[in-house]
Amino acid sequence: MLEAAGVDWFWRPVGVGRHAFGVAAKRAEPHDSVTSFCGVEVEAWKVQRLPPESEWIDQDTCMDCWVRISARWS
Repeated sequence: MLEAAGVDWFWRPVGVGRHAFGVAAKRAEPHDSVTSFCGVEVEAWKVQRLPPESEWIDQDTCMDCWVRISARWS
């Protein structure tokens, strides 16, 4: 089901955990504010860059984002 619908979100560690963002955040201007599924706001450049592996390991996944995304396919 996920493949047929297409993925319109992605995860990024942004300093306050790993959060999910809509793909439109990748097209925002670097200093524009973008909002995760749970409401965390960061500057777009933080989600547009590819973070080092250490950030993926050091930060926890936001369970609010997780629940909101998983509910889309329930």
